[in-house]
Amino acid sequence: MAYTKQEILQLSEQELNSLMKEARESSWQTFGKVLKVHYLGEKFPSISVTGTYCAQNCLHCNKHYLKAMKAITHSGKLVGFAKKLASKGGTGMLISGGYDEKSQVPLDDFLKSITTIKKETNLQINIHTGLVEKEQAKVLFEIGVDVVSFDLITDTEVINEVLKNGKKGQDYIRSYKFLVDAGLKVVPHICLGLYYGSEKGNFEALEVALEFNPEIIVFLGLIPTKGTGMAKASVVQPEIMAKAMTYVRMNNPAIEQSLGCMRVRIPQYEEIAVQSGINRIAIPKARTLEYAKNKFGLKVKRIDSCCAL
Repeated sequence: MAYTKQEILQLSEQELNSLMKEARESSWQTFGKVLKVHYLGEKFPSISVTGTYCAQNCLHCNKHYLKAMKAITHSGKLVGFAKKLASKGGTGMLISGGYDEKSQVPLDDFLKSITTIKKETNLQINIHTGLVEKEQAKVLFEIGVDVVSFDLITDTEVINEVLKNGKKGQDYIRSYKFLVDAGLKVVPHICLGLYYGSEKGNFEALEVALEFNPEIIVFLGLIPTKGTGMAKASVVQPEIMAKAMTYVRMNNPAIEQSLGCMRVRIPQYEEIAVQSGINRIAIPKARTLEYAKNKFGLKVKRIDSCCAL
């Protein structure tokens, strides 16, 4: 039975618990009682093609998370790094970076290198694009990119106040459509609580994602980060996470759901994700794995890649 966002948001605690049970049983019926746990790291590193540079000053990030990525700002060095990674048993890489003035990750100079990596290694490539134009999407498909991770934000007010890039929700939907139409596997990433920890814009973005029928949806959560404009913001309430995951499951049980790595490490988030029938979790706590196995009898499968693959 499908549910509207209004119906989900109005659920009482008892009704939500009942629907979460239905959602996880639906998940197990479709995907089996398996929890895939994903780990980025030595075998699957994150690359920033801009180093720590970003033309935007988003309130929730302010370039902070670029510091944790490996900086490879010259295309010629990317192939050598990739071949060395492959020779050591690496499985792939996330290629990302800061945004330029068009809210795009500037990938053009790296396309030839990515083509070579796909031809000469078995590495999987996940690209974080930002906004794209139609021809850019076609090129990414032609060179063999395995998956595109796309931050789907559809509320213009959220974009204006948090990203401050002058774009509109339709700009993000347009780019998403270009990527899908090009034939790429596009995995929408929904940051719950992006608007100061509230649910504003979250379910509207999920509505759009469901229209495109993706294979996977990745849920993220606002991290109030020191040195950013949202350092003192609230984290999203666990109830909203439960309702978002349940909403997707009840409207399309064939979509895999993942709890991505960009989130506050609150154990309750991970337990609620398991209760909701989550299929994948990036870098979970050990106690979460024990909870999944002991409480629900799930089989845990480790995968050395980002959770969008």
